[in-house]
Amino acid sequence: MLSPQAVVFDMDGTLVDTERVSQASWRRAAADMGIVLPDSMLNDFVGCSIPNARTMVIELVGDVQLVDRLFSHQAELFLAMRDEDLEMRPGAFEAVRALHDAGLPVALATSTEREHAMPLMERFGLAQFFSMTVCGDEVERSKPEPDIYLEAARRLGTRPEACAAVEDSVNGARAALAAGMVTFMVPEWAEPTPDVRSACAGILQSLHELPALLIG
Repeated sequence: MLSPQAVVFDMDGTLVDTERVSQASWRRAAADMGIVLPDSMLNDFVGCSIPNARTMVIELVGDVQLVDRLFSHQAELFLAMRDEDLEMRPGAFEAVRALHDAGLPVALATSTEREHAMPLMERFGLAQFFSMTVCGDEVERSKPEPDIYLEAARRLGTRPEACAAVEDSVNGARAALAAGMVTFMVPEWAEPTPDVRSACAGILQSLHELPALLIG
């Protein structure tokens, strides 16, 4: 059992099953526009910022205007599908509530902009448990850079090394590890790379496992 002073959660793919909806919207948008996005690229989108994903697609397609139309179409599809199909990841509510009830400060560090992230946290009843949130539009560099986790620790008033981080993606895990946090990964789409697997404190099958590891 570890004894962190705070726990910092990613949102997309970790607490909320947005990656499943995102993958479906990317496949549909690409098909609608006659673009073939390889599975490897779709996997690389997991935990990736929009600007970085856009750069990848421009390198593949070579037509900036077409890529702009693709991203606009995908965003429309994603928002429509999110309102109907989005669910929490298994064990998310129970894990966050258990850590909060045990007296651990629980924070959110999501690449999603605040105007989109907080309504989801309210929708699923999770916002009440978070003592602090950092969103993607509040830091300069996106994951896998450590900025968002360093800012989370700063706002918590805690050293990064004293925090546990929970992620679903390789990019997210690398960000938390680079910040110095004890990192747990709960993969949804992309399996951990060997370097991430060896550096993480644990690779979990679901969030149901987390409270026992942190509070017994």
